[in-house]
Amino acid sequence: MELLYALHLPVTLLLSLTPLWFSVRVLRLPWINPFSIALAVALPVQLMKLLAGPLVLLDDGIFDVGYQFALLMTDVQSLAQLGGLLFFYKLAQALRLERFLPMKRVMLQAADFARTKWLFLALFGVAFFLLAHAEFGVLNWIANPRAGYQLYRTGQGQWYAMAVSCVAVAYLMDVLQKPRPGAIIVSTAFFMALVYLLGSKGNMLAVFVSALIFLWFLDWKHLGRVFLIGTPLLFGLLVVNLFLALGNAFDLQSVLEYFDYYKNAADYYNAYLNDQLPLFWGKVSLSSLWGYVPRSLAPDKPVVYGVLLVNEFFYPGQAELTNTPAFGGAVEQFADFGVIGVIVFGFFSSQSIVQGLLSYLIFRKPGIKLQAMSLGGVALLLIQFAPSFGLFLPGFLYVLLLGFVLFSMRVLRGRPTRPARPARPTRPTGPTGPTGPTGPAEGLPAS
Repeated sequence: MELLYALHLPVTLLLSLTPLWFSVRVLRLPWINPFSIALAVALPVQLMKLLAGPLVLLDDGIFDVGYQFALLMTDVQSLAQLGGLLFFYKLAQALRLERFLPMKRVMLQAADFARTKWLFLALFGVAFFLLAHAEFGVLNWIANPRAGYQLYRTGQGQWYAMAVSCVAVAYLMDVLQKPRPGAIIVSTAFFMALVYLLGSKGNMLAVFVSALIFLWFLDWKHLGRVFLIGTPLLFGLLVVNLFLALGNAFDLQSVLEYFDYYKNAADYYNAYLNDQLPLFWGKVSLSSLWGYVPRSLAPDKPVVYGVLLVNEFFYPGQAELTNTPAFGGAVEQFADFGVIGVIVFGFFSSQSIVQGLLSYLIFRKPGIKLQAMSLGGVALLLIQFAPSFGLFLPGFLYVLLLGFVLFSMRVLRGRPTRPARPARPTRPTGPTGPTGPTGPAEGLPAS
């Protein structure tokens, strides 16, 4: 049994690479592609979650029964998501989905992207000011973004969500305004500083991954060097962010304790397997609908809803204090209906549906070229590659945000330039008229 447990972790890591298999075998992309780039950047963090954290935090380490069950549910979820990804990609292919892509003939120019960029940078500034000024203070937030992110977002979540999405839109517009490698690197450095102010490590990772993907679209020969140089610099920023969060407790033990996702999952599955915590039978999914409602519009909105129902069992009263430890191992999908929930929610996950449909449109037909973008192409990039766009916005709120961005671009769009009409050719009048390749049509005698 111990040998089986020891072999289980490599299997889980192998199954986490299914998007790479999809990109190479199904989409026929080279080994270095947007899927492999995202996986490569995420791999160190994933290893810390899967292995380093549990080894330190669990008494039995990787041989803990709950931990092994969490790995099993991760495997089931990976396979279900792969099945959904293949199904929706084939569906897009069968429907020839490119025929239904809206606004694919609305072509955009650099000035259009510049106008949209400045609009959303201004909206980001407004949202950040309202977020920081509400409780913590703007200067305090700038001095310690991590503390602001962790302790002072309660009741101000709408401004945080708006700031994240606005900076994502502005970054994409800046890239499309000047789709050149040097300009993208400069833009990434600037927007990384803005994203740092939001206090989340995930947002910084998202900007870095997006930059590498945009450079890939440009087929830049130095992409590998940027990855090798940029990754340590990025993780240095993440360490600074983590230091701000841990303060005086910043040591190896504290860092490893930060990656408690699978330790929390092991606790949940141990409680479930020992009949201490029954399934919720839909309460997690249904109550998560509260995520659609801003607290400013519903002051009586419950603090505990969605997966926080699980948190409340292990950490009673902590959600109200904004302490909400995360669970790995597909706990949120399992908590309602068990293994069936992991399979169904995995197959029909937004990741499987969106990635399947958009992979066809982006990498097959009509395809994406950063140097010649339509409004429809911008919509594809916003959904798939704009860093953290629409984060924290569920369902129709995400669609409303996407519609607002595209509507703004349409309104701000300048008058399209038309190519000058070519002059009517003149007919040669004598024996000295032009001959050869630029002369009369082939097969006709020269004048």
